[in-house]
Amino acid sequence: MLAVETAATRSKSAVADSRINMKTLPKTPDVAVIGAGSVGCATALAFAHQGASVLLLEANPDRAKRFAGEWLHPPGVEILKHLQVELGAIASAYPQGEGFVVFPDDRSEPIRLNYPDGAKGVSCEHNLLVSTIREAATAHPNVYYLPFAKVNKIVDRELSFSQPDRGTISVMAEQIVGADGRTSIVRQQMGVTNDSRSLSYMAGVMLEGVELPFEGFGHIFLGGPGPVLAYRIGIDRIRLCLDVPISHFRDSRNKTAYLWEMYRSVLPEKLLPAFQQALEHKQLGWCANQFCPRLYYGQAEQALVGDATGYCHPITATGMTLGFKDAIALVTSKNFDRFRQDRLMNTYVPELLAHALYQVFTRQDETAIAIRQAIYQMWRQDPNECQRTMQLLATMETKLLPFSRSFLKGLKIAIAQLIQKKATQRQWRQIFQAIGSFKEWLYIPIAIGLPRLGCSIRVKRIPIPDD
Repeated sequence: MLAVETAATRSKSAVADSRINMKTLPKTPDVAVIGAGSVGCATALAFAHQGASVLLLEANPDRAKRFAGEWLHPPGVEILKHLQVELGAIASAYPQGEGFVVFPDDRSEPIRLNYPDGAKGVSCEHNLLVSTIREAATAHPNVYYLPFAKVNKIVDRELSFSQPDRGTISVMAEQIVGADGRTSIVRQQMGVTNDSRSLSYMAGVMLEGVELPFEGFGHIFLGGPGPVLAYRIGIDRIRLCLDVPISHFRDSRNKTAYLWEMYRSVLPEKLLPAFQQALEHKQLGWCANQFCPRLYYGQAEQALVGDATGYCHPITATGMTLGFKDAIALVTSKNFDRFRQDRLMNTYVPELLAHALYQVFTRQDETAIAIRQAIYQMWRQDPNECQRTMQLLATMETKLLPFSRSFLKGLKIAIAQLIQKKATQRQWRQIFQAIGSFKEWLYIPIAIGLPRLGCSIRVKRIPIPDD
């Protein structure tokens, strides 16, 4: 929606399309991957590198030209490197991928959180990232890419799809992989509905010709109706992602005026002229932030990866990285059950972290404010907590114990500080009430103790306040 199609991306698309007629359409491919976005192309490449013949189908090749994932954590970068996707030109074009800087809502000094051990991420326009990975996939001799191919029916290993110039085609594949996002046709064909819930809306605004306070870092500005994420996506372009509560989105007739009035106070002064200009010229797009638990991965003949399995709030920017890890696990696991168990266990903590951070950063009740202040304190005083946070955020660490340890530590600090505040104010009767108000937050460590092997209760008890 907001992506600018550069000469480079047009060239990549043209090269990719020119290769379509240079290969023979496989009638019995080893794998058919539905969806040629970033995760679908990475999945096709992962299988192709293992010697499999891959049919890669995409119903809408231009769908990548929309406001979508643009930040890739270091593990995702490493996976693409392993798949021989060349990101050098993107990664070296401008400062990026160093980590994040949090600007607290109390206007105290920003808190810098570097990726550990010098690891680097990548941030760029979604369309450029997808076209780069798609170019690598279509260049592989084992991948047959077919654009404008709409899937009609899936029965076991038989796949039927239509294409404007070819009519309806049926193929038999050893395995069908749905990498076709939240509205996955593969998931629908299996009769599995998305157990999703709307959380908020995201406004993506393109700023031009300005600098960020900490170049190379993602910036998280707190203190507005929702958090604001800012990062560089080009030599002269910055993306602002503004989280808008559902009720505010629905009630605001003039949404650009709303964005200016409600978020300008949390942004640095030097960004405001470009922000105002972008709003005036309608240089923005919208997407819905939703949560769907990552519980269902399909079956041996029909597997799901990426957002087709589930998704959470993008505040942690883990979507693409988790999707790439899905692809690698699917290809390298000895069997489907191993793949499923791996992903159930190793995507649980990223979901919990996204839930916890979003609530801590947006809620304004007494407990959330106390926990927010406790987290600031932990980050300022303990470098180990900063490193642990970034390991969890980047999915470098997905074990339950490190997350629960940090969460409970922050909870303990928050409770102690709130008790001290009540005691100082001689509000003795309210001390026990204040302690009891933290009860709902304890659902998070309780959820950590639950087995994740298909247990649908796993995150449903984590509090998600109604808007």
